[in-house]
Amino acid sequence: MRILFLLLVLGLQTVVAQGLLKTEKLTDFEDFLKKEITGGKIAGAEVLVYHQDEIAWRSTLGYQDLDKQTPLRENSVYFLQSMTKPIMSVAIMQLVEQGRLRLDEDAATYLPGLNQLEVINDLSTGVNGATSKRKSNISIQQLLTHTAGLSHGLEENTFDKELFKLMYNDLFDPAVYEKLEDRVNVLLQVPLIGQPGEQWYYSAATDVLALIVQKVSGQPINTYLREHVFTPLGMNETGYNLTDKTAKAVMKVHLQNEEGALITSPMQAPTQGNTVYGGTYGLFSSMNDYLQFCKMILNQGSLNGKQVLEAETVALMQKNHVGTLLGPSRGFGLGFGVLVDTEKDPSPASSGQIYWGGFFKTHFFIDPAEDLIAIFMTQKLPNTKEYVIALNRHVYAALKN
Repeated sequence: MRILFLLLVLGLQTVVAQGLLKTEKLTDFEDFLKKEITGGKIAGAEVLVYHQDEIAWRSTLGYQDLDKQTPLRENSVYFLQSMTKPIMSVAIMQLVEQGRLRLDEDAATYLPGLNQLEVINDLSTGVNGATSKRKSNISIQQLLTHTAGLSHGLEENTFDKELFKLMYNDLFDPAVYEKLEDRVNVLLQVPLIGQPGEQWYYSAATDVLALIVQKVSGQPINTYLREHVFTPLGMNETGYNLTDKTAKAVMKVHLQNEEGALITSPMQAPTQGNTVYGGTYGLFSSMNDYLQFCKMILNQGSLNGKQVLEAETVALMQKNHVGTLLGPSRGFGLGFGVLVDTEKDPSPASSGQIYWGGFFKTHFFIDPAEDLIAIFMTQKLPNTKEYVIALNRHVYAALKN
């Protein structure tokens, strides 16, 4: 009986708009995800492909909560983790458009603690190792492009391990802060990993940007995002705190236990009572809501008659601003990864695709050349790239051209 129920859940809610894509290629992707679910790799997933002004394909599979055998429903809600970052980057660029910020401006104007930072000489010596003087100030643009020399504490070197412990403590015993300023103050207690502008290093810089949004706008971060991004785009299920009704739609985070069995994680992100309004992570959102955000970017800053950004600003955000710091084929814009040259990359995507993901295996990409958006949502630790690769491979195989 349980196998029958599982099969019913795995086949839940597939929506196809005929004529736009080779749907058999997306059926292959769905079959792959079903095997991942029955094989205990993920509890469930929701996938959406938007092409040429309509939802061309959508599939919802598996469980919201594996332990309770609760089916995952279409338009469930997910803890975005780092898919918060592009949203905060849009907020910053709104202020740049208004002339209230400059991309080349010294970020220490708004967060003086940045001026005190020196540069670690050797990451293997940890956060208390010897340092050198900083050669230049940190700009707003460097914060947007992860070239400021800050870290996120996610790499395997001694410095990052110690920084992660300081900032976040542990998954099952997380550090508790009352407000974002407290977490950023911890970040500013350690040196930079390198000189500003000289490397790309994934970082918690977007938390600094969130505080700059707050200081320049004079509004709390959550209020600013609601008034200037979420409400104009109709993102009514997105926020740092959720209503009781929306909270019931949140997919649980899953992980594998010591025996290798997939279980519902004992640690879940709280859906209410949050007071740390982060830029690096912190937002919950639904599939429909995040699609609205992506559509606004694809539509050059506007959606349903609401202008969130100017077209020139969106074009600037989608350009590579880090040269070859990430290699010959990929770069980074103002808040997004950018595929610079598909001829030099194994991805089947078009040059100009922008993308990003979250630590619980969420991912999206926007391809302006193909008028295409794809979003993949699940909630699973740890973060790996197999679903990003599969999403790109199957979606681009489905394009008729």
